[in-house]
Amino acid sequence: MLTLDNRYRLAELRDQPDALEAIQRLEEQLSERSGSDIALVAYAAEQDQNGQN
Repeated sequence: MLTLDNRYRLAELRDQPDALEAIQRLEEQLSERSGSDIALVAYAAEQDQNGQN
């Protein structure tokens, strides 16, 4: 899995269709406003050994 600076990983949203739909709607809105295609990427913070972000 892709990680960003070992503090973030790609968020797992496959089982969250409402979240995916919200992201897609926001991508469409931003694309319309900017006149360019916009793609959003969701990251989740990695937790340390103590369960802290």
